[in-house]
Amino acid sequence: MPELRDITVLIVDDDPVVTAALHAQVNRVLGFRVVGIAHTGHAALAAAARFAPRLVLLDLHLPDMPGLEVAHRLRRPEQPPADVIVVSGRKESATVRAAIQRGALYYLVKPTRAGTLEQTLLRYAATVEQLESGGRFAEQQEIDRIFRSMHLDPASRPKSISAATEQAVLDALSEVEEDASAHELAGMIGVSRATARRYLEHLADRGLVEGRPRYGPTGRPQHRYRVR
Repeated sequence: MPELRDITVLIVDDDPVVTAALHAQVNRVLGFRVVGIAHTGHAALAAAARFAPRLVLLDLHLPDMPGLEVAHRLRRPEQPPADVIVVSGRKESATVRAAIQRGALYYLVKPTRAGTLEQTLLRYAATVEQLESGGRFAEQQEIDRIFRSMHLDPASRPKSISAATEQAVLDALSEVEEDASAHELAGMIGVSRATARRYLEHLADRGLVEGRPRYGPTGRPQHRYRVR
């Protein structure tokens, strides 16, 4: 397991009021730390080279160059690797598409609520943790979860998922010392194994639960789950 450390963040926006608000919001999220603020594109590139942030919150309207150009230059070999989440008031489909083509992981529309930003950062942190686990993915499903984790709305809940049962699963899983299987969890909360597995997979997709295969004597893996 890699050593846990803060995810460093660079905020890029030409409005000091916006950067101050984002600074306060980011620093309230456990596991994140703002290391720099830039109000122009050139200042953003210089700050990225200096601080090597893991994540850049990037506005698209900057006084000296388009934000999309900044995103493009951040991907150059001479720049330290950084992930980009766009925070912009622009809603045109062409702009969103261009941001994706420039490598943006996500696109938040201004004004961004603190809760929305927090959930986005937490999903990003869950994605980082999965990618830095150092292991090898055993199944396509595990890779699918990583690609979905940044884009899955945590507020959306399928009709087959009850909020009360979802919370019961999380509470029960929080009480186990290490991890639990769907069969074990089913016995703990009084549901069928299939129901427990469905809720565990849903929570794993949301990045709240981590599932890993454990191989027994027969060689067939048993999926074990724990709260992140």
